[in-house]
Amino acid sequence: MLKIGYLNLDNPIAIISEESDFRDLASRASSNGSAGLVMLERFNLDEVDPSEIKVTLNRHRTPSALGFSTVGGELEDLVEVAEMAAEGGRLMEVELSQTDGIIELVREIKSSGAALSVRTGPGAFKDLRSLARELKEGGADLLHLDLRGLGPEAPKVVKRVSDGGTPKLMVRYDVGDFEGARALLSMGADMISLSDEADPEFVAWLADALKRFHDLVGWYNAPKHICSGGDLRGIAFCCPPVKNCPLLGALKKINISPKEFIERKLALTKGTPLEPGDGTCFGSLAWCCKITKPCFMRDAVLDRHGISPDEYMRLKKRLAEDLLKA
Repeated sequence: MLKIGYLNLDNPIAIISEESDFRDLASRASSNGSAGLVMLERFNLDEVDPSEIKVTLNRHRTPSALGFSTVGGELEDLVEVAEMAAEGGRLMEVELSQTDGIIELVREIKSSGAALSVRTGPGAFKDLRSLARELKEGGADLLHLDLRGLGPEAPKVVKRVSDGGTPKLMVRYDVGDFEGARALLSMGADMISLSDEADPEFVAWLADALKRFHDLVGWYNAPKHICSGGDLRGIAFCCPPVKNCPLLGALKKINISPKEFIERKLALTKGTPLEPGDGTCFGSLAWCCKITKPCFMRDAVLDRHGISPDEYMRLKKRLAEDLLKA
């Protein structure tokens, strides 16, 4: 369902587990295996030897993918721990406190072969968009944003970071229901992280609900339409820009003209299952909306060409990725 570096996750829920507390793991959300990823935190590399981290990781039994968070340490310490992470197939996370030399730091760690996450929060840096772009340029696999306490502002932050260009994006937020999760995912988040004090039954239910949604729809974090306030990935669902609409603002963000957008979208869908569309508004599935929006004309074309709803959305996901490539 989701790939982070060399880790394959079957759902987009992560559990953040205090690595020092193993007294009652049977009752904790990190132990039931329902989350796609369990992250152990927080290892201070100024105090902990890499061998101690390895021992802790090895005794944490979970069917989920496993990672760990670090703070402190010199570059050589980080590289040593990264090599250990790569050897064990674990995700290494670095908590970022300053941006000086961030690309070089990320590249050094990535040279070990490790899957790398970088964690920060909205108050740590003036410009999260620039930071996200730098991390993507440096090769980081995941940006972990702690947005707890932001309330309704959290999805807006996710959208701004997503639109600016970012590695895969994991958001720490106190989600309490499916719609809360969807509010973040539909703005560009790839994962949601929760405390291991979260109700294990809720974690299992949410992980399963998102897997079922993905199986049904084909794109678990599909964006809203641009005209409904969605992030830039929503251009995959846009009509040709034949009138004044929010799409024009989205195109300015990615620095292409309406004419270029039309040409690029038609070129990317030519020869694919999205090319046909007789009877639709603009004669091609390239311009059709997301599958959760009712449209008998689109659905008639899908039926006629034997394209399932989930396949249609997977094709739209690929189209969005290709349209947004630099």
